[in-house]
Amino acid sequence: MGVHELAFTMRERVAGGAVVVELLGELDILAEQVLGPRLEALVGRCRGDLVLDLRGVTFLDASGVRLLLRARGRAVRCGARLSVVRGGAMVSKVIRIAGVEPAFVWLEEFPSAALGSVPA
Repeated sequence: MGVHELAFTMRERVAGGAVVVELLGELDILAEQVLGPRLEALVGRCRGDLVLDLRGVTFLDASGVRLLLRARGRAVRCGARLSVVRGGAMVSKVIRIAGVEPAFVWLEEFPSAALGSVPA
């Protein structure tokens, strides 16, 4: 039996006064199960600006969309202001087809004021 590497990860940092969460790799059912509780806990501690960065997402399915919606719901309940940096064409297409695009505030690119950052 070999060692299995996860096909996804999540990194957090503070940049430009916002908590930035970079989601990387394949956001599928396993990612939702593993990252979901971690993401919800992080969002629950945030009371200001929160940015989800999808530029590093290489695959997104319905479970990944559900992960994003869970983060949005938690942000709303906790009073955080959530925005999302668009991912690639495939990620944007899945979000559009799922009909959840209006649920988020979208950024076409990461704000340049947030280039300097420290770990969250």
